[in-house]
Amino acid sequence: MEEKQLEIQKMIVHILDNNLEIPVLSEVEHPVEDDINEFLEKHIIRVLNDGSLRPARFNEGDNRVKDICVSYNLNTFIDDTKELSEMLFNLIKSYPDIPPADIVFSIFLYEGRNYLGIFKLNYRTSYIHNVDQVDEKVVNSIIKQRTSLPNENQKVDECVLIDLTTLDINLLEKEYDINGEKIYYLSRLFLKCSSKRSEKEKVKILTKTTKKFLENNYEGDYEKVGEAKKAVAESLKTKEEIDVEEVASSIFRNNVEMKKEYIETMEKEGLEDKSFKVNEKIQRRNFRKQKIVTDTGIEINVPIEFFNDKDRIEFINNVDGTVSILLKQIGNIKNK
Repeated sequence: MEEKQLEIQKMIVHILDNNLEIPVLSEVEHPVEDDINEFLEKHIIRVLNDGSLRPARFNEGDNRVKDICVSYNLNTFIDDTKELSEMLFNLIKSYPDIPPADIVFSIFLYEGRNYLGIFKLNYRTSYIHNVDQVDEKVVNSIIKQRTSLPNENQKVDECVLIDLTTLDINLLEKEYDINGEKIYYLSRLFLKCSSKRSEKEKVKILTKTTKKFLENNYEGDYEKVGEAKKAVAESLKTKEEIDVEEVASSIFRNNVEMKKEYIETMEKEGLEDKSFKVNEKIQRRNFRKQKIVTDTGIEINVPIEFFNDKDRIEFINNVDGTVSILLKQIGNIKNK
C-alpha cells in the first residue's frame, strides 16, 4: 500500500447485540491508535480488492441513509452514525436470523476520494483462558467467548463503502431469513439500493455457462474448453477486461450462428454486461491454467498459453478411441 493512498479521518464503534434491549452507542470517536488504525486499514484494502464486492446505487424515493451521505459533515459524524446504528439495530431485533455485531463507521480518504465505510463485524465464538481463585488456590480454565470479532487476517462478512461524492455504493452482503424468505437485507431494507452482480458472480456465470454450452455443442471437447479459457485470458491481456463478444469470436471463429447463440445464452443466464473487469486474484484463479483429469486418475494443469501450441502439448486421437497427451520441451521434472 502506497503512503497516503489510504487515510482514516474518523472512526467510531457501536455495539448492536440482540441480547440487549437497546444498542450501546458511543458518545465519542474511537481514540487514535496505530494498531487499530492498521486493523481497519487492512480490512478496507481487503474489501476494496474483494471480487465479491457488489456495485450498487440508491433507489429513488425517501432514503435516510442517502440523505446523511448527501449532507455529509465531519461535525455530525457521531450523531449520524448513532442514527444509522439504531436503524440497523431495529432490523437485527426484528429479524433474529441477522447476526448481532459491532459496527465500525469510518470516514476515510482513498485515492483522493472521501468514503463512508460501514463495517459489520459479526460476532464469532472463540475460547480464551480464565484465571480464578478458589479457596486461595489459583484455578485456570477455558471459557467460551461469544462476542469475538474477526481479526485483521479474516474476512469481514458484511460491509458498505459509499463514495461521498458520487454516492456510488460497493457492498459485501449476505442473505438472511426475513419472514420466511432469504433476502439481502443490507441493500433492500437498510440502504434501499439496487445492486449489480459482483466480478466473482460474473466470472462464475461465464465459466459455468461456457463449459455447459461447449459440452452440449462439442460433446465435451477438452481442447475447446481450453481454447475458451485462452480466449478470455487474451481478452484480459489486450483490453484489461473480459469482452464476451471477443471471446465468442475467438472460440467460434467464422461460425456466426454459434457465436450468436453463445452470447444469447450468456444473457439468459444473467450475464448482461458485454464486457467487465476482474481483479488479479480472480484472473489467477480462473484463467491462468486449465486442469485436465483423465479416467485413469492422471491430473495435468496446463498453462492456458500452451493450448493450440503443438510445440508444447499435443492431443492425439488414437484409432481405438483413446486419447494420448504428448508433453514437449520439458527441461526437468520435479516431485511436489
